[in-house]
Amino acid sequence: MRKVIAIDGTHFSSKYKGMLQSIVTQDMQNHIYPLAYCVVDKENNASWGFFFEKLKAFVVDESELCIISDRHVCIDNGLAKHYPFVHHGVCMRHLSETL
Repeated sequence: MRKVIAIDGTHFSSKYKGMLQSIVTQDMQNHIYPLAYCVVDKENNASWGFFFEKLKAFVVDESELCIISDRHVCIDNGLAKHYPFVHHGVCMRHLSETL
């Protein structure tokens, strides 16, 4: 596994409310695969905190790791608490949409 992972969430738009949080990475053959996913009731500090807490069981907090995400404040808060040593980058697509 390369030491770059991407984090994002998507909201359900059907009669079922909630959100899917997911983390993907790319291997050395450029195949993208999921590392973890979680269905939560809403996007907040508690849901992202729970997700990062469980993720620490198999993704170690180290300075060589880079996490890419959108600029959502709850993701920033969760990373600061559970992954203080990683490099946190911003997805260029999300950045271009907000500028």
